[in-house]
Parts: sequence; structure tokens; C-alpha cells
Amino acid sequence: MFMHWFKYEVLKDSQSFKALMWLANGLKFDVVSCTSYEINNCTFYMKYFDDKSTVQNSGVSLKVESLQFSTSKDQNLVIGSMMYYGII
Repeated sequence: MFMHWFKYEVLKDSQSFKALMWLANGLKFDVVSCTSYEINNCTFYMKYFDDKSTVQNSGVSLKVESLQFSTSKDQNLVIGSMMYYGII
């Protein structure tokens, strides 16, 4: 109900902001995805496509640093780092 009213109200006014006109057309449920990604001149493929290749490059890692307490009683913050691993 609201979307029909909203679309009618926005589209009847030709001076409406472009963003409102996009919203008035409703949600799009299409998901855009890629089979590969290029980051810093390195190409990463989705695992499905990578499994077909003799050289795999679907894995990624990320080193994260944050301030942490070494124990619950310690009040001195230290910089701790953790590695996260995953696949695309």
C-alpha cells in the first residue's frame, strides 16, 4: 500500500529528487556478483571457478590489529594482531 502511494506521489511531481524517484520504483532483488576480483594487480577467483584451475587463488587473508587487554585484571592496553582466513 505504502509503496503504491509513495510511487504515485513522487512520480506525479516532475521536480522530485532523483534519489526519491529511484526509491519510488521499489526494491530490486537482483544480486550482482563477479567470478573474479582484481585487487592490487592480483586476480582472485571464486572457489567454484578456482577448483577447475591447476593454480588456485581464491584464498584471502587479513591481518587485523586492535587494542586489547592481556587479562581481565590488567588495565594496560596492548596491540594485538589476529589473522583471518577465508575464501571468495
